[in-house]
Amino acid sequence: MTISLKPKRIKGLRGFTLVELLTVVTIIVILSGMVVGVSAFVQRKAAVDRAKAQLATFNLKIIEYKNDAGGFLPPTSEEDVEARSGLILYRMLYGDGVGDDGIVGTADDGALDGRPDEGAFRVYLPDQLDPDNNNHNMINKKGGELPVEVVDPWGNPWRFRNQRGDPSQKNPDFDLWSIGPDGKNGTVDDIKNW
Repeated sequence: MTISLKPKRIKGLRGFTLVELLTVVTIIVILSGMVVGVSAFVQRKAAVDRAKAQLATFNLKIIEYKNDAGGFLPPTSEEDVEARSGLILYRMLYGDGVGDDGIVGTADDGALDGRPDEGAFRVYLPDQLDPDNNNHNMINKKGGELPVEVVDPWGNPWRFRNQRGDPSQKNPDFDLWSIGPDGKNGTVDDIKNW
């Protein structure tokens, strides 16, 4: 009996060519790019929807505050709109730092302590604006422990303007808006109540 040590040739067995491998890699890259693009679109749409829902809620709660305060809303200057409107919203809707009269923008306003004041009419958004439980990410503390402002889904402060009789006022009661995903005021992606 003879044993052959020659390997048998298997016909038709070959590897992938470089062109085939590059084609598969290209298809994978294109599909992953499409997934990333769709994901970014969905995230942006969700943030815009969240901002619109917040706007509707804030609008309603500010009207309730105005009714409780006897028709009074804190007046704002253009500097307030840029620098303090997120803080004004926090004071109105959470009642922190409003003093004994419960009205924001009066002489008895106090320092923030993260808790509604005794004089506050009520806490209009207790769960959403509680600084100790910021699960909704609606408060920016700016590195500190006390709340500084109410922010939109992109981390920008909500804008509030109450300048009755001023021609720049767009809404007869008050203006409320988010500067939107681009972070620039006065652009087409702003989300506003007028």
